[in-house]
Amino acid sequence: MGRVIKAEIMEKPFDLSLTNTELYKGCIISETPGKLNLETPPAEATYIIGRNINTIVDKIPSLDRNEIILTGKMAIWAYLVVFHVVVHQFRRVYYDDGKGPILIAAHG
Repeated sequence: MGRVIKAEIMEKPFDLSLTNTELYKGCIISETPGKLNLETPPAEATYIIGRNINTIVDKIPSLDRNEIILTGKMAIWAYLVVFHVVVHQFRRVYYDDGKGPILIAAHG
């Protein structure tokens, strides 16, 4: 697949960092100087995040579910939870680590 070089990806990136209050609603997040920390154990947080991402995606009209760009600093397990939901709801899923979007999955 490789790095995507097209600049016309218009969909707004979906931030998985702990600043995304809608995604982590119900989780316990603490703050130390300059850093957010997820206090909810990952085994519990996976269910909360899974429920929240389903709710978030359900609010997006199906005609607007063409492409999504996953980004933000977070543990890989959180990316896997979100990816599991969005891969079935969007035609293309990208990951952007700050160096440009990379196509991860494409359907149709």
